[in-house]
Amino acid sequence: MKVNVAGWFIGLSLLLCSFASPAPGAQPNATAEQSRIDAEEKEGCTRNLKVIYDAIQAYKLDHKDLPNWLSDLVPQYIGDASILVCPRCKRTGLIEPSNLGDPNIPCSYLFEFCPVPLGKNDLPNGPIRTRREWKRRQMGLVGSIVPIVRCRHHAEVLNLAFDGRIYDSPPSWEDILTNQVNVAELKPARLFAVEANTAPSTERAPLIIPPRDPQAKPNLINLSAYYNASLDESWHGTSNNDLSSLPAGVQVLSGTDYDVRGIIQLSGKSSFSRRFPVRVSGIKIRQKCSRLHFLHAAGFGSVNDEGQRVGGYVVHFATNQMQLEVPIVYGQDMRDWHKSAGEKPSADLTVAWTGTNGVSAAARNSIRLFSTTWVNILPNVEIDSVDFVSTTNSAAPFLIAITAE
Repeated sequence: MKVNVAGWFIGLSLLLCSFASPAPGAQPNATAEQSRIDAEEKEGCTRNLKVIYDAIQAYKLDHKDLPNWLSDLVPQYIGDASILVCPRCKRTGLIEPSNLGDPNIPCSYLFEFCPVPLGKNDLPNGPIRTRREWKRRQMGLVGSIVPIVRCRHHAEVLNLAFDGRIYDSPPSWEDILTNQVNVAELKPARLFAVEANTAPSTERAPLIIPPRDPQAKPNLINLSAYYNASLDESWHGTSNNDLSSLPAGVQVLSGTDYDVRGIIQLSGKSSFSRRFPVRVSGIKIRQKCSRLHFLHAAGFGSVNDEGQRVGGYVVHFATNQMQLEVPIVYGQDMRDWHKSAGEKPSADLTVAWTGTNGVSAAARNSIRLFSTTWVNILPNVEIDSVDFVSTTNSAAPFLIAITAE
C-alpha cells in the first residue's frame, strides 16, 4: 500500500496544533477568571484586616499596650480564628513563612509590632532591640502610616497602617515614601545609630546634684532628697542622651520659678526604666497654696501612647486623712522629652523648655520639658506631701521640679 508521507506529516502537524493552540477566546476568559478570584480574595483580606484592627484597638484599651502576637486576640477579641488567614491562603494552604510568623496559631498575616529581637543583619553592632521598638521609632519619623499588620500573599502587599488605613505597596512599604523621606533613615541601623557602638550600661556613676541656692524661696519645693538621676547623666541607658543643656538652679520657665537641679525618674515597661521606682512617696510640701506647678516629661513614649494615663501625683493634706489625685495623661500633661515628627498639636500641652543633646541632634529633633498646673480646691488647708506615681505603661514619667503658688 502506498502511503502519502507528506500528507501524513501535514495532517499530524494540524492535529498537534489543534491541541496546542487554545480555542479562540479561551485565554482571555482564563485571565478574566483569575482576575476575578484575585479581586475577591483581596476584598476578603481587606475585611479581615478591618476586623483585626478593631480587635487590636479593643486589646489596647484593656491592656494599655499592643498584643505580642495576633494570636493574643483569639478568642476574646476575635472569636473566629479563621479571620487570621487570608482568603488566598485558604485556597493555597500558605501561611506567613518567616520567623516573624505567629508561633501560636496558623496565621497568614505579619504582625509588624511583634517583640522579636532584631537580627545582626539589621543592627550588627548595637544592643538588643526589638522589632516593636524599631517600628515605634519609624513612627516618630513618618507617623501612623507605618504598617501594624501586612499580608504578603497578593500581587502587591496589603498593609494595615497603625491608624487603620489600608493601602497597597511594594514588598518594602518604605519605598512609597521616597519623595518624603530618605528611606535609609527608616532602617534600624540609622534609627538606633547613637546606640550602635555602645551597649547600654547598667552601672551608674555616683549621683551628683548641685546644691540648692540659699536664696531659693520655700515655695520652690526642695527635691534634693528625692532625685535619682542628675541632669548631666545619660540616665536612659544611651550615651549623649542627657539634660545637661538645661540650665541648673532657679529658673523662670513658662512664667513660673522652678528649682532645677535633678531628675526623679519613675519606672515603666522599658527595661531601661525598670531600675527606677514605681512610686516616690512623701515629697514634703508643708505649706498652703492655691496651685502646684509641675515641671516634667516622659521617657520611652511614642505617638501611640496618646490619651493614656502614665502616672499621677497624690496630694496629702496635713489636717486630715484627705488626699486628692492629679492624673498625668500623655498628650495632655506631658509627652516624651524627645520631640517626635508624628505628633499632632495639642492645645492642652504647655512646653516650658526646649533644648538639644547628642541623640536629638543626630535625629534632627529637639528635647523638651512640659509644665502642668493643678488648681487646689482647698487653698486654706496645708498640703503635707505629694506622692509621684507611675502606672508602668510604655511611657515612664519623670519630674524635674515642683513649685507651690
